Amino acid sequence: MEDKRGLLAKIFIALMIFSALVGVWSVAFMISWPWDKSHEWQPEFRLVATCANKEVCGFAYKDIDNARAGNLLTSLTPPAPAGDLQEENGWLKWKTDAGIIEVKASSWHFQTTIRYMVENEVPILIEYQDVNVPKSFYYGIAAGLFSLLGIYLRKLRK
Repeated sequence: MEDKRGLLAKIFIALMIFSALVGVWSVAFMISWPWDKSHEWQPEFRLVATCANKEVCGFAYKDIDNARAGNLLTSLTPPAPAGDLQEENGWLKWKTDAGIIEVKASSWHFQTTIRYMVENEVPILIEYQDVNVPKSFYYGIAAGLFSLLGIYLRKLRK
């Protein structure tokens, strides 16, 4: 069957397919981003804690000692087993399961998920996943181009 669409219609369809492929590949890269099993804390890792006013708050790992010295921090365990918190530069979302706290700090440019335990008010890092969103988007563009090329090469073979 002959395709009687105009050139602009064919280009538009190709761009829509490409956009969908980039979206799917980008999400796939974000989901499959590797976990790092290192036990070394990065200074910018965000932890969820209980503040002096018994509400939830977030602190960077490097700021914990200053928060304790200034009596801003009551405990490193969150007051609720799950929840979220909007901060100035992003969002914190956490959940607690069997003593392991998983905190996801995200913005439009990054998504960092850390899993840690608190023993004697000392955080112990289990693993973390630091997703670079722009990088996964660039990988998605490349994978989308290759996928679109494969689709159209297969179409040409028929």
